Amino acid sequence: MSLLNLRKKNIETSVAPKKEVTKKVVTTTGAKALHASSPGVLVRPHITEKASASAEKGAYVFHVAMHANKRDIAKSVATFYKVNPVKVTIVAIPKKKITVKGRPGFRKGGKKAYVFLKEGEKIEIN
Repeated sequence: MSLLNLRKKNIETSVAPKKEVTKKVVTTTGAKALHASSPGVLVRPHITEKASASAEKGAYVFHVAMHANKRDIAKSVATFYKVNPVKVTIVAIPKKKITVKGRPGFRKGGKKAYVFLKEGEKIEIN
């Protein structure tokens, strides 16, 4: 046995042939088209006294995904509830500082959308 491994044995090793790797190319027409078709644009309806009072006037309130824009929200409301939105207004909900069991933390913020419909159209929210 040598310390520096000066005597190397000539061992022929067989090398396995490399596999050919094929890459899939994914093309999208745009990120906004992806978001409009995804079911996660509308998270849930926002049900409060103020929201129910505004629903009588034709404005409905929804929690929406952070990536959603006005066009995405209007398309998903139109397809899901079978109504025609006239106007969509988006409001950012800021995160809030809270204390849980003596430890500081944050309550998650989000995004809220007011969807205005034509007169005579209604959405049934259970």
